[in-house]
Amino acid sequence: MHGIAFEGCGCRAAFHVGVVEWLATHDLMPDAVSGASSGALIAGALAIGRADDLRAVWTELFGSRVCDARRLMSGRWPFRMSEIVGAVVSRYFGERLLRDTALPLSVVITQLRLRGFSRRVLTARDPIRLADAILASCFLPGPYSRMVPIERRLTFDGAWLCRVPIDAAAALGARRVIACVSDDRGRLLRGALWTKTVDVPAGIDCRVLSPVTPLPIGAFDFDRGATLETFAIGQESARQFVDRNRDWLLESSISSSAAL
Repeated sequence: MHGIAFEGCGCRAAFHVGVVEWLATHDLMPDAVSGASSGALIAGALAIGRADDLRAVWTELFGSRVCDARRLMSGRWPFRMSEIVGAVVSRYFGERLLRDTALPLSVVITQLRLRGFSRRVLTARDPIRLADAILASCFLPGPYSRMVPIERRLTFDGAWLCRVPIDAAAALGARRVIACVSDDRGRLLRGALWTKTVDVPAGIDCRVLSPVTPLPIGAFDFDRGATLETFAIGQESARQFVDRNRDWLLESSISSSAAL
């Protein structure tokens, strides 16, 4: 089996959309997926077999205003990410539970406990709505106004402590893991607000799929032109990644067939 771990990177996850489109077109979809924050939305779409809908969903948001200062006049929080993402996720995933997926899926969240922040990986074993898991993983105080508590605990951005949940994909049984990241230097970054790099977890065979050119889009940016360009960069990056790693991916397929 091979899996894909999708980085949490806000609207820069449009890069993931382009990657997924190219992989789907060339019949190279993963056997397991994991995601943190916006990466959880991408992973969830693959897990329920709706990868083809991602572009259409994203384009519906073109021109959306993440911050509207006029809302302060009526005593409302000016940032609108909870409304924007919440509406999409609720409509897209409905009442489906984490166990109701075609592919094994892990969604990473961060919870506040007595000893500080702690990562928590949600899977099919957890009786939680997929939409709630994704919204909980996306919540970043400030841009988002509504927290979705999981197990009655304060729950935050799944990328808070680690942006790319490689270990979560491996725990699903993936022998090889593709880390899909938006950093054009291919770095695995420590957390949502840190630029410190981290190593691939020990014992995991992982390759990084990163942009072949810097992305023009920001973390909270629904600009049409920048998003379309980011889609295209994702597609080309996936093509070049597969060209470089064809033998590695083929070996993964052979290993899976032998196991069956």
